[in-house]
Amino acid sequence: MKHNTIGTLMAFAGATLLVAGSAQAANSYFAPGDLIMFFQKPGDTDTVYVSLGNAATLYRGSAAGPTADRQALDIINISTTLTSAFGSGWASDTSIYSGIAGALSASTSATLQAINLGDQKRTIYASKPRTAVGTVGLANSVAWDITLGNSSTGGATQIVALGNNLENNTTQRAEVISTGLSLIDDYNPFLSPGIQGTAFNAFQGGVQQVGGATAFGSFGDAGSVEFALDLYRIVPLNDSDTTGEVSGVKQVGSFEGTFTVGTDGNVSFITQTISPVPEPSGALALGLIGTVAGLGYRRRRNA
Repeated sequence: MKHNTIGTLMAFAGATLLVAGSAQAANSYFAPGDLIMFFQKPGDTDTVYVSLGNAATLYRGSAAGPTADRQALDIINISTTLTSAFGSGWASDTSIYSGIAGALSASTSATLQAINLGDQKRTIYASKPRTAVGTVGLANSVAWDITLGNSSTGGATQIVALGNNLENNTTQRAEVISTGLSLIDDYNPFLSPGIQGTAFNAFQGGVQQVGGATAFGSFGDAGSVEFALDLYRIVPLNDSDTTGEVSGVKQVGSFEGTFTVGTDGNVSFITQTISPVPEPSGALALGLIGTVAGLGYRRRRNA
C-alpha cells in the first residue's frame, strides 16, 4: 500500500513555489529561503537541481525537534531527471551523491522577513547523511557544529549563490544542469572521487550521501529508499533580534526530519511513521480521506 499526501500541505507548497518566484526570476519554482536538493557524480559533466519549497514554512519543526505535521510523502518524482543525467541505473550507482541546503540570505543585519517566517536571514539548512536506517523520526547522524571562524556567513553566502544559479540557469522544479553553470563542484567539492571536501565553506566532509548498489533500506512510510538525509537547521551566532523567531542552538544544527529519495524516484520528508488505519468496506472506502497529524491524505491501493 502506498500513501500519498494531498490537501493543505502540498497545496500550500505549490502556492508557495509559484507565488514566491519574482517577476524577473527565470525559475518560478524557486525563491530565496527554499531548499535545494542537488546531485553530483565526481568526474561527470551533469548535475541535478531540485527545488523543494520554503525551508521554514514547509519543513521546520519546533525548537525541540521535528513535528508530525511537516511529514510529506511523494513531494516530487525525479526518476526521469536522474535518468537523464546519470542513466537508468542511477538507483544502483555507487558514485552518485545527494545533498540538501537552503538559506534566505547572507546578510549580517539579521532582520526578519516582512512575512515573518520565523527564521533570521542567515539561518542555514543543511543535510547530513544518515549512518544507518535507524529509527524513523530520530536523527541517525551527529548535528553540524560550525562554531569556529565565520562559518555561518561563509556557508550562507555560498548556499545563496547555489540558489541564484538554480534560479538563473533553470526553468523547471527539477532539472539537469552542467557543472559549469551549477558550480556545485565549487560549493560542494570532492578532494578525490569518493572523498568529500568542505561544503559551502562550512561543513567538513560534505553534506551528501552516496548512493549504494542496493536500496539504503525501508524507511517508514517512504518505503524502499536509496538516499536518506537528515535535515538540520542552524541558527546564526550574531542574532540580536529574535522577535518572532523559532529558537535554536546557535551555530549547532537542530534535527528537523529526514529527506529520502525512493528507489522509484519519489522525494519525501519523513518525521514519523503513520500508523495503518483500517479501511472501511463498501462505498465509504472509495472516497475516504483521513487525517494524520494535521495532514489530509488519501489511502489508495496500487494496481
